[in-house]
Amino acid sequence: MLSAFKDRIIHKELRNLRSLNVFTSVIVTALGFIFEFAYHDGYILMTGLVVSLILTSNYFLSFYSSFYRTHLPNITYASIFLLHFWAVYVAYMRNFEIDFLLPVSISIFIFSLVFDKFFKSLFFIFTITTFMLTMMLVSNRWLPEYTITLVALYSGAFLSDQIQKRKTEYQDEIEKQEGRYISLVENMNDGLVYIDEDHKLIYVNDRFCEITGYTKEKLLGMSIMELSPQKNVLENKPKKFFFELADGKTVRCECDIQKLNGERIYVQMSGTPYFDDREERIGSMIVFADIHALKSAQELLKKREEGYRTFIDQSAVGIWRAEYRQPIPVTLPLNEQVELLLDSGIIAECNDFMARMYGYSSSNDLVGRKIRDFYYIENNYDEEKTRELLTSFIKNNYKISNAESKELDLYGSVRFMLNNNIGIVEQGHLVRTWGVQTDITDRKRTEKELLETNQELDTFFYKASHDLKGPLASVMGIVNLARLENKDEVIEKYFDMVETSIRRLDRTLLDLIDLARTRKGTSKLSVINIKNLVDEILHSLKHLPTYDRINFEIKIDQDVEITTDKVLLLSVFQNLIHNAINYCNQQSPWIRIKAEAKNRGIEVEVADNGKGIPEVVQNRVFEMFYRGHPDSNGSGLGLFIVKNALEKMKGKIKFTSEQGHGTVFYVTIPNSLVETG
Repeated sequence: MLSAFKDRIIHKELRNLRSLNVFTSVIVTALGFIFEFAYHDGYILMTGLVVSLILTSNYFLSFYSSFYRTHLPNITYASIFLLHFWAVYVAYMRNFEIDFLLPVSISIFIFSLVFDKFFKSLFFIFTITTFMLTMMLVSNRWLPEYTITLVALYSGAFLSDQIQKRKTEYQDEIEKQEGRYISLVENMNDGLVYIDEDHKLIYVNDRFCEITGYTKEKLLGMSIMELSPQKNVLENKPKKFFFELADGKTVRCECDIQKLNGERIYVQMSGTPYFDDREERIGSMIVFADIHALKSAQELLKKREEGYRTFIDQSAVGIWRAEYRQPIPVTLPLNEQVELLLDSGIIAECNDFMARMYGYSSSNDLVGRKIRDFYYIENNYDEEKTRELLTSFIKNNYKISNAESKELDLYGSVRFMLNNNIGIVEQGHLVRTWGVQTDITDRKRTEKELLETNQELDTFFYKASHDLKGPLASVMGIVNLARLENKDEVIEKYFDMVETSIRRLDRTLLDLIDLARTRKGTSKLSVINIKNLVDEILHSLKHLPTYDRINFEIKIDQDVEITTDKVLLLSVFQNLIHNAINYCNQQSPWIRIKAEAKNRGIEVEVADNGKGIPEVVQNRVFEMFYRGHPDSNGSGLGLFIVKNALEKMKGKIKFTSEQGHGTVFYVTIPNSLVETG
């Protein structure tokens, strides 16, 4: 286009110069004949026709001679000199009459403006004026009144200077604007091309070369159709684009083009026609914006969005998004934020699975509902729990994980939900919340049923154990009475066997009562002195056969205390010490009991020098009714009771054991148990 623009300027200048030559030729011819008829001076007519012939020749030769076309401005300037020499000659022939001198002066001034440079215009005026002055002086035709005319001509040179300066300024401004336009075109981020009516490229900028991978030399003269991925076959959009462009419309479309290396890229074409001076369309300007990266990003975004929608729709959990009518300032007091969460929060999006969780058929049934509508508020306790949930959400930087809520479905049934929510805070305001929730109503019902069953089982254990201890004590009494009347040693051995079985059964019943006690859901806290507790347990175990032979090493300071449930703590110490007594070395029994106050709790160590626990069974010692030794006379409940009691107290237990070198149990119990009733 730039080259076409320059060509148009040159063409227009050439046309103006041709018109000047023809027009001047006609005027000179007409003046020659007028002077001939008026003054019958053949020399004027002849010389005028010669000048007219030269001017006419300039016109015709500019069409057929490249030399003339190239140098027509200078040839025209020379012809203007010749014309004015002829005009001075005519004035000389008429004795420089004022009727001739004045038109000649005006013509000199007017034609001086034809020259594109001041020095040319000045040279023209001074040359013609000086020539005319010389002719006046040589022919002795100088008159004082000619002075004004000559002075006016010389002054006109300086006036021409001012006009030429303005003309130069305008031309400089045009060139500057043209330079800016060229710079803009060459440095723009988009490709720019000009095509003729045959769709051939007549101008391309550097950016278009970068987009397509072609050089300018390769592109110029190429049909733009060749850039289509399917050679010479346009798709619907580009085809419509070029048809409308040919109709003189400004159009835009997106399509793909093929680069030099065969790669297809997306571009946006914006086209507009351009016209010649006769308002006839001579081509089109097209801007190519490389949108390949944008298209690729859009395709990727579309795929991700489809994946996101598929994930949301196919998820086996409820997924929702809540928007707030007005963003909630995070600086508001907690209670005000809670109210705004409940009242201004509206479900803006959710999946169908969430809708079905509440008894609805599709997500459209939930969209637009307020957050408050979901929470089940039956009494003050429910209201308090709901506010605690939302307060926790706010305090935890607008996040909650695995938080339970009590809600209401379409049919008025209570549903329990497990919530994982995250709030989006922008510029100090909560603007939306994303949530994932799972219906745990069936799980809660099962837990409740299991809890009730466990409580019933614990009650059964406790009552059965107590009820069985009575008859068992009666049997033991009968055995003792029978021994008083029996004198047979064989029968006495049978009584010993019966007594051993009764004592073992009694121990099992005591363990079951202990287990039922530790499994109860209530806890009564008290401050317990560990040294006193251990002394009490040891005193209660003095009846054991091997007790007197055991070397006890007690390392407990008198000030070691813990706040916890005494029943649970007693179960732990009693079973560990009782096990140590049962399994210590029978030849030289030794037991170490150590307790220290550490980390807001106590650390306990119970060690014996017995046979140890075989490695193959170490992972089963805490199982119910499991016995680590074949010759054990215990119930297999001791360590199971210890483990259950420690779980209640948030404690931990571990042990180390090596066969033939005894066992050491390590227990940690914190001061963190909360009293329940």
